[in-house]
Amino acid sequence: MIYILLPAYNEGENIRPLLESIAHEARAYFPEDVQTPLPVHAVVVDDGSADATAERTREFLGPIQLTLLQHRQNRGLAAALFTGIEYILEHGCEEDWIFTLDADQTHHPRYIFQLADQLKAGREVVVASRFAPGGREYGVSLWRKLLSHGARRVYHLCFPKLPLRDFSCGFRGFSYSALKAARDQWGEHLLESEGFSCTGELMLKTLAHVSPERVAEIPFELHYEQKGGASKMPTFQTIWGTLKLIAKARKWLRS
Repeated sequence: MIYILLPAYNEGENIRPLLESIAHEARAYFPEDVQTPLPVHAVVVDDGSADATAERTREFLGPIQLTLLQHRQNRGLAAALFTGIEYILEHGCEEDWIFTLDADQTHHPRYIFQLADQLKAGREVVVASRFAPGGREYGVSLWRKLLSHGARRVYHLCFPKLPLRDFSCGFRGFSYSALKAARDQWGEHLLESEGFSCTGELMLKTLAHVSPERVAEIPFELHYEQKGGASKMPTFQTIWGTLKLIAKARKWLRS
């Protein structure tokens, strides 16, 4: 099974078109004789949205499976990811793959199945990277570019042996066993970072259970100009959270 985890906060205008796009790409990926529903399961975690995110999710009808999980109030990206991961690990099995991507339409679902090909070839962690050769960013402000490229350099400086260029993009694929090993080690403390820095925390804690040759990146195009709604990333909280995460992670590696 291919699980697709979609944390969503006030994505009422984006979530149904995204699910329809995922279904379209899934139908194109699998042979026509594969029975419906396809072996693709989207897990939407509505993180206390104040808009119609849940309603628009329930309206979706397509050839893939769908689960909607809801937080009564907004708890943040880390909590939404953790809720989805717990659900998938409980209902999945060793043969499954797990993907995460943003629910705001800046990450095109066609890359899910390019990442899936990498997992099929034996990788355990795969990343859709803006910084891999051939990757691009569109519609990103100069300030956000400085932040993302600065984060890339800091991660590389602090963890030069880790085989990734992009630690902060949330578009990833994991083998079930890799993600389960990280969750089993950390339990409810799997994601403790503040704000969007939790994406880097998830990657660092998972990479501890994966050999470098089983990690891969593919180039992808980030289309920030297609984002529906305002950015939800608190800039300075994310910067501070990333710096604290890196300081903690260096201690983990030393120990």
